[in-house]
Amino acid sequence: MDLDYEALLDRYALVLLDSKGLSRETYRAYLGDIKDLIAFIREKDSGIPDRRMVRSYMLRLASTYSRSSVNRKLSAVRGFFDFIVRQHGLPVNPFGHVRSLKHRQSLPKFLSHDEVFDLIDAVTDPRDRAILELLYSTGIRVGEAEAMQCCDVDLHRGFILVTGKGSKQRQVPIGRRALDAIRSYLGNRGIDDPIYCTEPLFLGRRGGPLGSRGMRRVICQWSLHAALAKRVSPHVIRHTFASHLLDAGADLRSIQEMLGHASLSTTQRYTHLNVDKLMDVYDKAHPRAKEG
Repeated sequence: MDLDYEALLDRYALVLLDSKGLSRETYRAYLGDIKDLIAFIREKDSGIPDRRMVRSYMLRLASTYSRSSVNRKLSAVRGFFDFIVRQHGLPVNPFGHVRSLKHRQSLPKFLSHDEVFDLIDAVTDPRDRAILELLYSTGIRVGEAEAMQCCDVDLHRGFILVTGKGSKQRQVPIGRRALDAIRSYLGNRGIDDPIYCTEPLFLGRRGGPLGSRGMRRVICQWSLHAALAKRVSPHVIRHTFASHLLDAGADLRSIQEMLGHASLSTTQRYTHLNVDKLMDVYDKAHPRAKEG
């Protein structure tokens, strides 16, 4: 059976667009993953992948990417071939037998208070400062920041409206410094009150919407400028937001709401960050610890 993979991907992309719970970031990643597989198939001058090719492809992924990335790519190509099985009579999904890799429980990377303050204080561009202040003040995902419109910021009440995965909306409080940074940036664009403005919240240098890739580049450039020892990404800032809230005594349920986590177990990854603080409290307060 000869398959026109490019045409099939065009059709499958429409299916993915209608999928509930798929973020913009995941949608783009899935399309890229499938295109990589198609390129691999062309490279091998093959049609439908057999078990040997599937094994070769998985070995290439495992030697290049992290376990979570390999699992995402596997999910993307498995879904693509499920579509081909359903719609075009392929007898079996060639990736159907491949098991996902077991996750190693990695601890979130985050910045200290001094590091995040040094990063933000190093930023001189009004737009870039507004981006960093927003991400640190609210912990939203970079894809959620990309999707925001000016009217999603309520300067008077101190809340932003965030559209998360599955088009679910939530209101998230935002701090005064972030509001001031956004107000200053929008003022430079001639927008005094954004409540009725449906333009994208952040624009690129050419006037179009600033995408998540552009935001990552902004954060990377300023972290280098601030001479931070750690590699900083939007996700690191999201982890930093959650970690600092937890360290200050915020409860997990509230943090879960602000982060937009569907499950509390996802938010519980941050509880390890309080271990040092708990040990310090124990050493100071417990009678047996004092005896030591």
